[in-house]
Amino acid sequence: MAAKKRPAKSKDRQRFPFESLHLDPAVPAPLYRQLEEQLRQAIWQGTLKTNAPLPASRQLASLLNIARNTVIRAYEQLAVEGFIQARPGAGHRVAKVLPARAPSKVKARPDAPAKLEPKLSPKLSRRCTTLARVNDFIGPQRHTAAPLPFRAHLPDYKEFPANIWRQLYSRRLKHSSHFWQLAVHPCGYWPLRQAVADYLVTARGMSVVPEQVVITAGVQQSFELLAKIFIDPGDRVIFEDPAYTPAATVFAMAGATNTYVDVDSEGLVVDALPSNGAKLLYTTPASHFPLGISQSQARRKALLAWASKTSSIILEDDYNGEHRYRGRPLTTLHGMATAGQVIYLGSFSKLLFPALRLGYMVVPETLIEPIAAARWLLDRHSPPLEQAVLTDFINDGHFLRHLRRMRALYAQRQTQCIASLERHLGERLSVEALDGGLHLIAELRAGLKSEAFVAAAKNANVELSAVAQFASEGYAKAQSQLIFGYAAYGEAEMEAAARKLAKPFAELSTL
Repeated sequence: MAAKKRPAKSKDRQRFPFESLHLDPAVPAPLYRQLEEQLRQAIWQGTLKTNAPLPASRQLASLLNIARNTVIRAYEQLAVEGFIQARPGAGHRVAKVLPARAPSKVKARPDAPAKLEPKLSPKLSRRCTTLARVNDFIGPQRHTAAPLPFRAHLPDYKEFPANIWRQLYSRRLKHSSHFWQLAVHPCGYWPLRQAVADYLVTARGMSVVPEQVVITAGVQQSFELLAKIFIDPGDRVIFEDPAYTPAATVFAMAGATNTYVDVDSEGLVVDALPSNGAKLLYTTPASHFPLGISQSQARRKALLAWASKTSSIILEDDYNGEHRYRGRPLTTLHGMATAGQVIYLGSFSKLLFPALRLGYMVVPETLIEPIAAARWLLDRHSPPLEQAVLTDFINDGHFLRHLRRMRALYAQRQTQCIASLERHLGERLSVEALDGGLHLIAELRAGLKSEAFVAAAKNANVELSAVAQFASEGYAKAQSQLIFGYAAYGEAEMEAAARKLAKPFAELSTL
């Protein structure tokens, strides 16, 4: 008698080919929405069976080469709609009973608020026109995956000692009673101001006392506070060309008249500065933003002499001063100047991790009261708990150890980045090592335009920016310079990204 056919067990059934899911970063819809829609259709069409198990979020992310958060967000939405179910300890499965009908494919996010058409268009101030360039710096409203090579101006937050940070957080929560639930002085948590002053004295050779240190929500807020206490409509503020656009925008919004002065191989061209001075002059002498040039000692002395002669105040943004790979960090302008001549700006976001919105200013003590009043009106103070944890991170020696380790790592990555670019893109551009910083400047071959290359990189799922984004129309080289960030990426990531760019860059070069 013929044997009865054994019913197929679940493991014998044909597995849904999750590797066939195709997500395209070039289309407008976010990756998680694409994944969500493809899984929804597969379930509704029956190719993904009811009660079938779904891969763990980490496994599917690895299979599709996307961020795990992308998978988690897609799963969460499908669960809300009733297409899948989460079982404790057993992961996700397709629901046994599906919704009555498949949701129609929508262009907008289902959780986005309805767009209301106002009866009257709000009348914005004329100064809002200066905000147009800022939109280039703002990403999607929702949380996005990790940055792609070669996005610039980022430290490697993955190398940050997160376990130590968590331990310090826990220690503060356990032993600090309720202090962190109370307000602190607008100029910052006093022990942190002491720790920053001590660091600047010992590591940067500056003459600073804690009373001069103002803790801010990053350097960008420092600009806002300084604009509020210094700028009247029409006041002149001088910037290097190219310069950090978000700084210039803040002062323009306050009514300043911004003036731009060229830089050369030694930094800001002091001879080109106006003889009648300015209310403020903004400079990045340790590592020019974005060209990476270090201002020579001769230029520094000349700049301080000009400031003294014209009674101008210098804003020294030392955002990259600690990221120097050849020799010791350079002497600051503040350390060379007479009292009150220079306001020094620093950022922990570039040194530790981007989400840590803490920075500081070193100002003359006469400015403490007006800055404190302006900060109180703006947002009172930065979170006390984060300030306290950062204090412990500095005082326990973790800050200096982290800086030393990252200097060595970033120096190595700069070399690796140059090698990858020369190997795959050497016929289209040239790139040279810099003494410090988190990015490199590439010069395109004669006749090639940076704008087209930035667009081609985006289509290849690589992030690039152009020097033109930070330059005035008078800066001649703006259209031939690209910015390649390297600090946040490993050798394999940069090699793969450079290889991706080879074909589209070659096609542009033949046009």
